[in-house]
Amino acid sequence: MSRLLPWHASQWRELLQRKVANRLPHALLCSGPAGLGKRLFVEYFAQALLCTAPAQEGSPCGVCRNCRLFLAGNHPDYFKVEPSEEGKPIKVDQVRELVAFLGYTSQLGGYKIALLTPAERMNLNAANSLLKTLEEPPGDSLLVLLSTTPARLPATIRSRCQQLRFQLPPFETALAWLQPRVSGDPALLLGLSGGAPLQAQAYADPAWLAHRQTLFETYCAVVAGQADPVRAAEVWSKPDAAANLRCLIGWQMDMIRLKMMRDPPRLLNPDLRAALHRLAGRWPLPLLFQRLDAFIRLHALCVTQVNRPLLLEALLGDCADGQADLDPRG
Repeated sequence: MSRLLPWHASQWRELLQRKVANRLPHALLCSGPAGLGKRLFVEYFAQALLCTAPAQEGSPCGVCRNCRLFLAGNHPDYFKVEPSEEGKPIKVDQVRELVAFLGYTSQLGGYKIALLTPAERMNLNAANSLLKTLEEPPGDSLLVLLSTTPARLPATIRSRCQQLRFQLPPFETALAWLQPRVSGDPALLLGLSGGAPLQAQAYADPAWLAHRQTLFETYCAVVAGQADPVRAAEVWSKPDAAANLRCLIGWQMDMIRLKMMRDPPRLLNPDLRAALHRLAGRWPLPLLFQRLDAFIRLHALCVTQVNRPLLLEALLGDCADGQADLDPRG
């Protein structure tokens, strides 16, 4: 049975057509927002390429020796490179191992496939060490780079890869997939995730929803001058500064919508509409846009080794205006 997600159909058809025509690229850059299952897609396609008895529609059989090895994580012709720790870069030694792997002869007589994720985490030396392999790829090999921010990759890397882009599915498609898989409000969860179904499914965790409420209460306290931005930055830095900043970016976008329209048709955070409306009334529209830009820039910097607490402290401090009439409950 196919494990493809509904919004992956067009990408699957494209790669399958290239495979049938013997026109698969040697290097593929898969890009798109987080929470769409890009890695699931790539791993499923890799299994299909290595499978010795794929179905007519290209799906792996799941029972041949190659499939069993792949599903057990032991296939000798499949290699993964990712950061050694969360927040760490992909280093040059890791990429050299990948290059060496692609240069070997296939042990089971088929493709050699390497996955590098997230590609934007490569440091400069690592990216440079990959260039020769991209220029002169070994035969019967496929290198897949996954990225949520491909613009952060060097142009020399992007130009040597064929691109496969993933986009957010239509709201109705995502809602239909999510509804039987969560116990909360699927429309709210999709809004919180920016429309990314797998991220929305993760957000259904009550612990995460409680964490989001804590973040919002902390933010409101800073704005009202009732909390120290230094301590607030410590809260916002854990456990995942990038995920926390996505909340802040969503609130900022909703404030802009509420500032520009009396009754916007859709908000990312409909449960916080009243509180966000009051927040939006505190600042002029240009300042809201200015802060949105600053939060987006900081979110992009979260993939590098920046002092996140210090930057968060500065940004949260800029949001404080000392008025003490906020109620984060709405």
